[in-house]
Amino acid sequence: MHIHIEDITSGYRVSVTHNISKHSAKRITEINLGNKYSIVGPLHSKQQKMLNKVCTVIEFIEDRSGLPSKAKVRYVDNNRVGKVSLYNLASVSSVDENF
Repeated sequence: MHIHIEDITSGYRVSVTHNISKHSAKRITEINLGNKYSIVGPLHSKQQKMLNKVCTVIEFIEDRSGLPSKAKVRYVDNNRVGKVSLYNLASVSSVDENF
C-alpha cells in the first residue's frame, strides 16, 4: 500500500494505492473539516466494526514530523468521538481507479 498526502486549501488530498496480485487500485479523497466520510478498509482486525460507519471530520492530527496522519472524527450514528487514519476515509466523490 502506498499513501500520498497533499496539502490543499481547505484540507488534504489523500491518494491510496493498493497492489493486489497483478492488479492495482487507487482511491483519491479530498478530506475537509466538517465534511462527512465513510470508513473503508483496510482496517486492523480490531477496527472491523467501524467499517462503513459515517463520520464527520472535526480535526486533523499530526505525527511527530508534522504531517497529518489521522483525523479526529464524530460518528453520525452515536455522536461519539474517535480517531481514524486518513487513508481509511472515503467520500461519495472519491475517485477510484483500477489498473
